[in-house]
Amino acid sequence: MRQSLLELAKEIEQLVHVFAERDVLVKGTVYEQRRKCGKPNCRCAKGELHSSMILSRSEDGRTKLMAVPSGHLKDLQLLTERYQRFRRARARLGQIYKTMTSLIDQLEESRRREP
Repeated sequence: MRQSLLELAKEIEQLVHVFAERDVLVKGTVYEQRRKCGKPNCRCAKGELHSSMILSRSEDGRTKLMAVPSGHLKDLQLLTERYQRFRRARARLGQIYKTMTSLIDQLEESRRREP
């Protein structure tokens, strides 16, 4: 149990580096959207769908979609990947603290003596 506790503490050190970075983050996900425009004689009516790159993000519980200008695609992908990395690290930190609390409770139980 003690060894597991120490290993989790080391993992927290790694996560702190993610939180301490000063790089800009952009909330959301960038993906390619493919759709039909609705015009009967368009190529998309024959199955060749229109595509555009989209930034999808949640604001006030609603999904917002924003078209990504072609010149900003790579930068925006990098910024959203940083955001997702930050959020994964935050989620992992919560899991670690829950596990550590459980281990600490077990250690306390094993060390406790009745008078």
